[in-house]
Amino acid sequence: MTTFKRVLPVFTVLFLGYLGFALAQPLFPPLFLEAEHAFLPTSMGTGMRRILLGILFAMYPAGQFLGAPILGKLSDKYGRRPILLMSLLAVIPAFISSAFSVLYTLPTLLFVSRFFSGLLEGNIVIAQAAVADISEDTKTKTKNFGWIVSLSSTAFFFGPLIGGKLADSTVISWFHYDTPFWCAGILTLIGYFVVFALFKETHPPDHEVEISPSTIVRTFSEGFKMKALRITYTANLFVFLAMFFFLNFYSAYLVNRFGFSFSLLGEVSAYLSIPFIISPLFFGLFAKWWTSRQAMRLGSLCICISFLIFVIPPSPWALLATLLPVGFFLAMGFVFPALMVSDAVSKKLQGQSLGTNQSLQVFGEAATALVGGFFMAKANVFPIFAGVFCAIIAAFILFISPPKQKNTL
Repeated sequence: MTTFKRVLPVFTVLFLGYLGFALAQPLFPPLFLEAEHAFLPTSMGTGMRRILLGILFAMYPAGQFLGAPILGKLSDKYGRRPILLMSLLAVIPAFISSAFSVLYTLPTLLFVSRFFSGLLEGNIVIAQAAVADISEDTKTKTKNFGWIVSLSSTAFFFGPLIGGKLADSTVISWFHYDTPFWCAGILTLIGYFVVFALFKETHPPDHEVEISPSTIVRTFSEGFKMKALRITYTANLFVFLAMFFFLNFYSAYLVNRFGFSFSLLGEVSAYLSIPFIISPLFFGLFAKWWTSRQAMRLGSLCICISFLIFVIPPSPWALLATLLPVGFFLAMGFVFPALMVSDAVSKKLQGQSLGTNQSLQVFGEAATALVGGFFMAKANVFPIFAGVFCAIIAAFILFISPPKQKNTL
């Protein structure tokens, strides 16, 4: 109960952050693809609109790729609480800029603001590091990391539903496409006050951590110089590539194969979130049986098998059975890679190491989005087969690499 009280403010801030991010997700496709909104020049062709939409989707993870390891390392040196407060306060102007970009039709400002939203929003990495600080044993840490995934899934279930209503002027006359961004800023401000009032420092400042312009630039590469993490990061990268090849393209696969409507895709997405939400109930048991590395070995193989089972049935009704294991093993892919990193390093390096891992995750998200479109142009199922191939590589790396002792760095 003591541990729960300490992580509750962190979980609250995480949920509010995920919810604020998810509010805006339904807005971008109509803004960019439907000419009647006049956000882009009406003379712009469909092809260019799609390209710009893809670039916009890449701006947030690109910011995270650069910002996550830096914010993590800063939290190692100065403590979790001040850096989390700073990042929450700094990201509010980015949400406000996004609102103004929509309100006053400023596409360039939207691209810039989304990049800075990802760059400055360090709550995910710092929260993971804080949970690792608080958790007194592997079982507790596994369960807590699992709840982080559960909270994100819950937020991504409700966020788009709420965001769509907030942008609909037929619901309330003054609702507009900028309204979800204002709400995201308000949620972030609430998160700031939650941290300020309730969050107790979990990692005292460590003045031995070196911070300078040169070390900030080297922060990401420094993670790969740690011998104990190099193999883990490589395996994690292929896990993330496998997962996002599926997550970025399974909806397009369903549209092309079964002719699913947008409404049905929304229902499928909600159904897929169910195993994500309930998976932490099982992760504590896994910690009793296996190390995080052993669990991810099994998880990688199961991701591979579940993807293959997903594409075999000729009937869309089979999704009721095939999506549940896919969602469960994908949840493992979000939890256990971070646990492998956390278990391999000492408390003083949690922020930097988990930040590098988060950068790998968003890199996988962006890279598969860019490459997967070319794969799908060849065959509808190729992106999912690419995910199968990456999962096999991840499992192979984890099977052949020797286990590392806990907290070796």
